[in-house]
Amino acid sequence: MRIGILTKVFTAELVDAAIAKHGRAERCRRLLSARLVVYFVLALCLFARESYEDVLRVLTSGIPGSRALARVNRSS
Repeated sequence: MRIGILTKVFTAELVDAAIAKHGRAERCRRLLSARLVVYFVLALCLFARESYEDVLRVLTSGIPGSRALARVNRSS
């Protein structure tokens, strides 16, 4: 599963601008940032046959502190 293309096509600046344009910026710091949620939704579209957990695991691999994401509640 190749996720790196997401950040090349949809740069962090572009994602942040879209979040800000629609008034969805975070009011407080959360485990799943708005930017990560956007990338997660895009990855789910690209890898529709994979489980949510697998997509999140691959998406967050290499991110410092991403082990905390393993504790995200399934209902989240």
